[in-house]
Amino acid sequence: MLPKELLKEVRRIEIKTGHLVDSLYSGGYRSVFKGRGIEFAGIREYYRGDEYRSIDWKVSARTGKFHVREHIEERELQLVVALDLSASMAFGSGSREKRESAVEFAAAMSLAAERNNDRAGVCLFTDRVEKFIQPAKGRTHVLRLIRELLYFMPQHRKTDLRAPLDFLNSSLSRRSIVFLVTDGLTIQPLERELRIAAAKHDLIMVLVRDPRENLLPDVGLIEIEDPETGAEMMFDTSDRAAVAKLARRQSQLDEEFMKTCRKLGLDVIRLTAGESVVKPVCRLFSEREKKMAMQR
Repeated sequence: MLPKELLKEVRRIEIKTGHLVDSLYSGGYRSVFKGRGIEFAGIREYYRGDEYRSIDWKVSARTGKFHVREHIEERELQLVVALDLSASMAFGSGSREKRESAVEFAAAMSLAAERNNDRAGVCLFTDRVEKFIQPAKGRTHVLRLIRELLYFMPQHRKTDLRAPLDFLNSSLSRRSIVFLVTDGLTIQPLERELRIAAAKHDLIMVLVRDPRENLLPDVGLIEIEDPETGAEMMFDTSDRAAVAKLARRQSQLDEEFMKTCRKLGLDVIRLTAGESVVKPVCRLFSEREKKMAMQR
């Protein structure tokens, strides 16, 4: 029996993200994500009208009759959300922390996979992989994923995107949809790992930000603590030149992040703590559908 608090939270997430889950189920999800492709189904005797390129010449030579290889399109998808649980994800200047918005997104995508009878799994990480739940199907499994997303307490505070990338690159044996959810911005040294992951999987970066990370209000002297290192410093928010410099640095990191993603051909979803996770996802799906229409 699941705790009442968990069921209540799951219900809240389902209601809040219902539009996203419904829209994905109605077709967008299937049209913008591809399955594993073509899977071998067997060999049968050649019939007049069969495509000659499907003839299996080795079997035909062995049997003395033409045989063809049959294939079916494999549409079952596997989805994995790799979620950053470092200390900086606990920051939130409004109604919700970055982690809460990230969890909402991860839960919505897991529920969408469950609705489509696909496999879903999660990889929770800091500067190392702290917990991995293998992708699987079913309502009970998804409830377990959401429970871990909501209540798992990481043992470490720092962030290292190399940890989940190396782990997923080596442990996922089949092509998957991988959402890498983080507020970390320094990804240039990780181009090799990102390139490998993008070649093996459908890798989508999910960047979680808070409005106050780009623009601090004038509230005088404040004490700032780096959540990942514990280092403390005083900062004068009345010094608008210093605030502007901080904002420029943040914008520069954002632009470097986006530039690297564009270079590697990675799609990016930008989430803002406390705001809807539905609109950014629907925006990405719309962009993907347009790209696919242009390629036809």
